[in-house]
Amino acid sequence: MILAIDIGNTNTHTAIFQKNKILAELRFASQRERTPDEVWLYLKSFFDGKTISVKQIEGIVISSVVPAITEAYSQTSKLHLHHTPVVVSGTLDIGMAIQYDDPSTLGADRICAAVGAFQRYGGPSIIIDFGTATTFDAVSKKGEFLGGVIAPGIQTAATELFRKTSQLATVPLQFPPNVLGNNTVACMQSGILFGAVEATDGMIRRIKRVVGKHAIVVATGGFASLISELSHEIKYVQPTLVLEGARLIFEHSRRKKK
Repeated sequence: MILAIDIGNTNTHTAIFQKNKILAELRFASQRERTPDEVWLYLKSFFDGKTISVKQIEGIVISSVVPAITEAYSQTSKLHLHHTPVVVSGTLDIGMAIQYDDPSTLGADRICAAVGAFQRYGGPSIIIDFGTATTFDAVSKKGEFLGGVIAPGIQTAATELFRKTSQLATVPLQFPPNVLGNNTVACMQSGILFGAVEATDGMIRRIKRVVGKHAIVVATGGFASLISELSHEIKYVQPTLVLEGARLIFEHSRRKKK
């Protein structure tokens, strides 16, 4: 069994893989002040709830975009799980060529998602991750990471709108009945969500002009399912794409050591 950990700015998503299947997964808030012992309490509760023994864990892989949290999880892995984790980065041999000016600055989540998408769907492919930021990344037919786009996340943009418009209250992020709202809540929902769909599809079409019009488009992240409902460009939604990519990178790393 392999423990994969995806540490994002907002949430941490963990999964236990047996070969290529997820046996169990857990999602909780990312908190920078957690100590290794506190991290262990979360993980131990997770294992106990799934009746999985620590001894069954054969390896650990971490994808993190929050360096302050990475160290706590790395220490937990060594102290309590007795494994030195594979920490994904642009400088690690991941089995995919990275065309980026400085690969060390490329987010681990983007790397994992690209590896996971290419393994599952092939290339060329376009991967959208709807997280704290919305990222668009492209992989070539040969499996090369070509680069990407970073835009404000849907929730991030909405929160900033609410913060800077004192007369507009926070609203639930769901599609209104029509694009033209007849009340303030519906107007904001329309602007945020229909606007996000159009921005997503427009960006995908631009990227397709570079990587090819037949590129496969796969989405992941918190808003992937919602946006894909009305998107004309997104073909697949894969909620565990980053974790699956992390597992593949772990397996590649393990093969390299043999």
